[in-house]
Amino acid sequence: MLISRIENRIRETGGARSDDNVETLKRRLQVYHAQTRPLLDYYRERGLLYVVDGTRSIDEVSRAIEEILARIGTPAEDRGGPAS
Repeated sequence: MLISRIENRIRETGGARSDDNVETLKRRLQVYHAQTRPLLDYYRERGLLYVVDGTRSIDEVSRAIEEILARIGTPAEDRGGPAS
C-alpha cells in the first residue's frame, strides 16, 4: 500500500526530492525492516509486543490502544482518561 501510494505521488508530482523514487523507497523499507526486526523479535519473545492496525479509523485505533493499556494494567489517569 505504501509503495503504491508513493508511486502515485511520484507520477502525479514528478517527485518532491531527487531521490524520491520507487527504488530508493524500496531500499529505505529494506533498511527499516532490517533495523526494526530485531527489536520486534525481542519484544515478541518476551510477550511484550502488541500490534494495532493503524489503517483503521482513529476511533478504532484509539479503542485498540485503550484495550491493550487496560489489559496490561496501565492506570487510566496515566492514559489521559478519568481515574477509576
